[in-house]
Parts: sequence; structure tokens; C-alpha cells
Amino acid sequence: MRDSDRVDPKSGRGSAADGESEPYDRLVGRLEKVVEQLEGGGLTLEQSIERFAEGIRLAREASKRLDEAERRVETLLRAEDGSVESVPLAEGEAGEGG
Repeated sequence: MRDSDRVDPKSGRGSAADGESEPYDRLVGRLEKVVEQLEGGGLTLEQSIERFAEGIRLAREASKRLDEAERRVETLLRAEDGSVESVPLAEGEAGEGG
């Protein structure tokens, strides 16, 4: 495990939490690695608990980032009268990995 993948047990934050925000895509990548490690079954009980805790933290942080992005998009789409226009994404614009 790389130092950048470690979680401080006291703060519950990864080493990238030193004031800079980790990009959403990197959070998701790290979460995928945690899931792979847990599903692999080669960890001790303690290691599994640590990785599970990290996975929960990463999932919560990724969810927070998505919520923030949604608020920013709503702000950009807000009409002058304060209503929010619902603009559906065209197929393929949803940012699905590629």
C-alpha cells in the first residue's frame, strides 16, 4: 500500500487531506482498489476492518463531491427568477468513464 492510499485513523482522512482536495476520479479509483482488496479475501480481519473504514470514508467524500458539483450546476442553471431549469444531459454526456 502506498503512503497516498493510507488513512490516518485519528482523522479518518487520507494523506492527500493536507489542505488540498483530491480529485473525484482519484477518490473513485482508490475506492475501487479498496473493494478489490476486500473481495480478494487475502487480508486479516484487522486489515479488512481498516480497509472497510477507508472505503466508507472514500465513499462519503465522493458523495460529498457529487453533491457539491450538483449544487454548482444548479447555480449555473438558475434562471433570473430564481427557478432552476432542468436540462437533461444528452446521451453520452453523463461523464461515464471511458
